[in-house]
Amino acid sequence: TRSMLPLRSSSGGFSQQRRRRLVRRRRCGQPLLACMLCCVSATALGTLASTRARPALMRAASSSEGSAGDDAASKAATPPSEQEQERSRPPMLYGTAWKKERTTALVVEAIRAGFEGVDTACQPKHYREDLVGEALLILEERYHVPRSDVWIQTKFTPLGGQGPEVPYDVAAPLEDQVAQSLETSLRHLGRVDSFLLHSPLRTFEDTMTVWHRFEQAVDDGLVSQIGISNCYNFPFFRRLYDAARVKPKVLQNRFYAESNYDADLRTFCLEHGVHYQTFWTVSANHHLLTAKHFRYDGGREMPNPIALAADRLKVPPALVLYAWLIRVGHQPLSGTTTHIHANLKCPDLANDLSSDEVDQIARLFPFRGE
Repeated sequence: TRSMLPLRSSSGGFSQQRRRRLVRRRRCGQPLLACMLCCVSATALGTLASTRARPALMRAASSSEGSAGDDAASKAATPPSEQEQERSRPPMLYGTAWKKERTTALVVEAIRAGFEGVDTACQPKHYREDLVGEALLILEERYHVPRSDVWIQTKFTPLGGQGPEVPYDVAAPLEDQVAQSLETSLRHLGRVDSFLLHSPLRTFEDTMTVWHRFEQAVDDGLVSQIGISNCYNFPFFRRLYDAARVKPKVLQNRFYAESNYDADLRTFCLEHGVHYQTFWTVSANHHLLTAKHFRYDGGREMPNPIALAADRLKVPPALVLYAWLIRVGHQPLSGTTTHIHANLKCPDLANDLSSDEVDQIARLFPFRGE
C-alpha cells in the first residue's frame, strides 16, 4: 500500500513530516556516502536479497533463468491508480544518466536527502537501471524507505539509441522488443510508475507500433502512465497524441534555445494535462544564468529577471530557473552530483517567486512560438 504521509505541504513544498521520514540520522555518525558505502558491500547485498523474498527489486538473473525472470516480472507490485499517481507526482526528478557505478550511492543519497522520484532508462549505454534497483533495495532494507514512496520513471530505448549491450532481442518484432525491455525494467525496479519511449522511431507508423505495445502495458497494469522523450516536432507529437488510445502523460525534452524552448509543445502540454519534463536545464542555459541584462523583442536592455530573483532570494540562479519551471507547471530533472540538498529547495522557492518575477522570467521562454 502507498504511504499515507503527505508528500508535499499545502504550499507545494515537501512536508516536514515527509522530510523527517526520509532524512534519518545515521547511527554510525559518518558522512552519508561513507556510511552507505561501508554498509553496502557485495556480501551485504547478497544477504539482503537472500533474507527477503524481493525478486522484483533484485538485478536481473542470467538469461538461463528465464522462467525466474518471468516470475519476477509477474510479481511486480501493482502500480497506483491515475488519481494516486497525480497526487504523488514529484515536483522534481533525480536524473541518473551517465552516473555509471556511482548510480547506487547517488540515488540513495538523493532519496534520503528528500528527492521523491528517479528517472532512469533500460539503456546500458548511458544508464545503470540495475543499480537504481539496488538503491531501492538498500533504501527499503536499511533506511526503511518503502518502495512505494519512490516514484520511478524508466524508458524503452529503440535500437538506434542502444550501444553494444542491448536489453532485448534485436531481431525480434518491435512489440516484442518493448515487452522484453519492460520485463527487464520490472526485474530491476519492482514496478514502474512512468514508462517513456526514449525517442520517436524512424517513421510514425513504427512509433505507433511501439506505442500500441505501451498502451497494452497500461492495460495489463504493468505501468501507470506512458510518455515520450526527445520529441521536438510539434506536429508529430500532436499527431501521436490524437492517434493514441492511451494518451501520453509525459513529454521529456532538452530545455534549450535551439528548440525555441519547445514553446508550442509546452503550451500544448499545459492545455492537455501532459507533464512537460526538462533535462539539460542548467547545462544548456548558462547564458541565461550568467547574463546581467537582456534585450526583449529588440527593445531596450533590461535587467535579467533570473538574476534579480536570485539576488532577492539569496540563491544561485540555477535554483530560480528550476523553481520557475515548477511554478508554471513543468517537472524538471536534476542530475547533480554535488548540489543534491540545494536543489531540494526548488519546490519551496517556486512558491516564493512573486507573480511579477514569474511573468518577467516567462518573457525569456515564450509560449506558442511567440
